Amino acid sequence: MNKWVLSLFAVFSLFIVIFVNLNNNSDANIRTNTELDNVSNAEMELVIEENPDIFPMRVALANRYFDTVDYSKALPHFMYVAENSTDVELKSYSLAQIAWMVYESGNREVAINYLNESISINPSSVISNSYLGVLYLQEQSTQSKGLDMINNLLIGDNLSEEDRSFLEGIISNYES
Repeated sequence: MNKWVLSLFAVFSLFIVIFVNLNNNSDANIRTNTELDNVSNAEMELVIEENPDIFPMRVALANRYFDTVDYSKALPHFMYVAENSTDVELKSYSLAQIAWMVYESGNREVAINYLNESISINPSSVISNSYLGVLYLQEQSTQSKGLDMINNLLIGDNLSEEDRSFLEGIISNYES
C-alpha cells in the first residue's frame, strides 16, 4: 500500500469514529434529557437531595409547590436558589417568588424588600416588576408608581400574550 491509500483509509476511519461518537452522544443526550412533566415531586426531591446545586430542577419543583399554594415546600427550594445560585435570572426569579409568598403571608413591606433585591439583581425581570407593580397598585400612596411600572411592562415586547392580557386586566381595574 502506498501512502495515499493509507491516508485515505485513516481519514475515512476518522470520519467513521466521529460519526459513531456523535450518534452515541445524541443517544445519550436523549436518554438523559428527562422531561420533568413525567417526573414526580418525590423523584425530583431525591435527585435534589443527591445534587443540591441542580438549580433549574429546584426551581421547577418549587414552582410546582408554589402553583398548588404549598408554600412551606416551595420556600426552602427558592431560598436555596436565591442564596446559592450565581445565575442572575434564577436568583432574581427565586427572590420574586419568595416575595410573593411573603406578601401572601401578610408582610407587604418585607415582600417589597425582596422584590427590590430581585430587581437590583435583574432590572428587566418581568415577574419582579409585575409583582412590585401589583403591590404598589394596592396602596393609594404608591398607586401611580404601580401603574407606571405595569404600563412600562406593557410597552415592552417581552410579554407573552397571557401575561399581557393579565396585566391589562389589572390596569383596567385600577384606571376605572
